[in-house]
Amino acid sequence: MNKFHILIISVLLLGSCNPDNETENKNSIEIDVENASTLKMSDLFQLEDITYFSDSLIVDHIKKASVSKDFLVLHCSWGLDYLLIKNMQTGEEYTVSNKGEGPEQYLKLNDFIINSENQIELLDGKSGKILSYNLKGDLLSVYQNELLQKAQNFMSLNGDDYFLFGGNFYAGSYDHQLIVFNKNKGEITENFIPIDHKKAAFMNFIEARNFNKNPAYFSNAYNPYIYKISENTIIDSMFFDFGSYTIPKEDLNKEYADVREFSMSMQKSGNVYGFSNQLLNEDILFASANQNGNYLHFYVDLNNNKAMVFDRIENDLFGVKNTEKIKYHHRPLMIDGNYAYYSISLEMQNEILNDENVLTSSQIDLNKELLDRIDNFEEGDNLAIVKLKILN
Repeated sequence: MNKFHILIISVLLLGSCNPDNETENKNSIEIDVENASTLKMSDLFQLEDITYFSDSLIVDHIKKASVSKDFLVLHCSWGLDYLLIKNMQTGEEYTVSNKGEGPEQYLKLNDFIINSENQIELLDGKSGKILSYNLKGDLLSVYQNELLQKAQNFMSLNGDDYFLFGGNFYAGSYDHQLIVFNKNKGEITENFIPIDHKKAAFMNFIEARNFNKNPAYFSNAYNPYIYKISENTIIDSMFFDFGSYTIPKEDLNKEYADVREFSMSMQKSGNVYGFSNQLLNEDILFASANQNGNYLHFYVDLNNNKAMVFDRIENDLFGVKNTEKIKYHHRPLMIDGNYAYYSISLEMQNEILNDENVLTSSQIDLNKELLDRIDNFEEGDNLAIVKLKILN
């Protein structure tokens, strides 16, 4: 029996891509946050593999992750702004870090995808470029068009048409958050989701990981909607209903000076907000949200329409065994097929390991090596990526 349970999920048909009328539709994902429980990792996952990185690299602030065959690709952001490519079988490491103003360089690494030919496509929304690389980091081609400028995230389903998300950066240019750009024609063919100029800019924000290619979905960070993309149109979405803790439509339409004012208002009301980190494949959807300043994580099984909601975690699979409130770093980096990938800070685990009465998690060889690395942590040691098999 599948171990995801409790909640019901169904798909909401989206005709106009207008979030304001979605809450009135009875078909939605109903999330009872009052019944949030503790996530015991071994109930849902099995430890499959752990990937480490050489000390010659700085692996941190992972904005987005993707897997193609044996290759793991990470976007290290926050001043690092480069791609790390790791062959998980051979251990070989490559980087894409040719940042600069030259014709074969990028000014800003906004987003990346791995296309159907197993090539990395890098979006530079500052200079308006798409740079293509092989999985060893070798530059293959550079495409430049001013219509790519201001794009923050992108996705391609067929290699010709690119969905470009600009959010509020497109205000005054296209007045839509999402456009479709045809690379061969060099022109915009579609516009989606009009920008509401009455709303604060942060309401039109998404994270790179919220652009999910397989299947093709995307979502805003502060509205509980997931939009599905098909060829050159948005065909439907999912709405997450938190019952009495759902943000009222009038609150979403209020004017807020900044995200801090919005967050403080939501904490005061007790409503669920900050809906983000959406990751999904054909079978599983993961997302997180905030309530009263605390994180909530939930997993939805798209096959049997059941899910679980968590406000605490018991990690008994890898590293130091700990039970605590769900935090931001407990989220998976990505879901690929039947596997979920998590990052683990050896430094953070080392600090916990030095406390009294510490328990360790599983005693399989993979975890014994991880615990040894944690125990012998030295300044400069990188984080590790843990691969977990999703149990059925």
